[in-house]
Amino acid sequence: MRGTLIVDEGDFRFSDEKAELVKILNNGNGRGFPVLRSESVSGREFSPRAYTVFGPKLIATRGYFQDRALESRCLTEETSGRKLRDDIPINLTGDYKREALELRNKLLMFRIRSFGKRQIDPALADRSIEPRLTQIFVPLLSVIEDAGAREALRQVAREYHKELVADRGMDVEAQVLEIIQELQSVSDGSGIAIKEIASRFIEQHGEDFERKVTPHWIGRVVRRKLQLRTERRREGYVIAVSEEAKLTRLFEKYGIESDPVNSVLLNLEMFAGRTFFMPPEGLTASRLNEGP
Repeated sequence: MRGTLIVDEGDFRFSDEKAELVKILNNGNGRGFPVLRSESVSGREFSPRAYTVFGPKLIATRGYFQDRALESRCLTEETSGRKLRDDIPINLTGDYKREALELRNKLLMFRIRSFGKRQIDPALADRSIEPRLTQIFVPLLSVIEDAGAREALRQVAREYHKELVADRGMDVEAQVLEIIQELQSVSDGSGIAIKEIASRFIEQHGEDFERKVTPHWIGRVVRRKLQLRTERRREGYVIAVSEEAKLTRLFEKYGIESDPVNSVLLNLEMFAGRTFFMPPEGLTASRLNEGP
């Protein structure tokens, strides 16, 4: 049974996915993922040694980590912006140390009494939220017996999920996905062209970027960031038709919801001058004339 690692002033100069300390913290999220270090044996040869980094950690920072994978492994409590409670003294007294010791002893006693008696209950997993969040919250839910407290913790997990989806929605990948969804609604099923995605991206977001937005750059986002497979055609690269199921999952992951009215407008734009019009299922053309 290990203790809790406390890191104060945890605002590291580099906190992206390449930082060494970030890799240690990421590995420490799960059991069985040690960190390897090369150490000298008797001052001669160097041999690898595995260090166990699994265990609870309490990290105090002023901001967020740059590595989103590490952020997704943390339960964040923001303490700024609140009025100090009246029962908290401005200058900590000797009672603070005494109360802190009592609290630590109670928590330690709970761990000793519960050690080995609690098992993770897979039935508590909420499939509607991020898998990483589920991985964090299920063990906590498994040690709670009070139904009210358990439901309150579930609500916290749902709020975290909403925040993660909202954060993703501000990424370039989300902007590209929104355009892909627009084009998907008017596609003839032969694939969505990277050039068309780039053209619409420039129209909608081109002024927001200092760099030049090109089909090549959009193609890199589609292939490397979104991991969508593309196919080469005579007119250029298109997103493979077989990626439709993956696109549906990506829309959900980035919180992109379809807008049926917008789909109708896009259909009208694409088929302007023709003698037929098929609105999406469940939506009549009369809704186009309705006010907000």
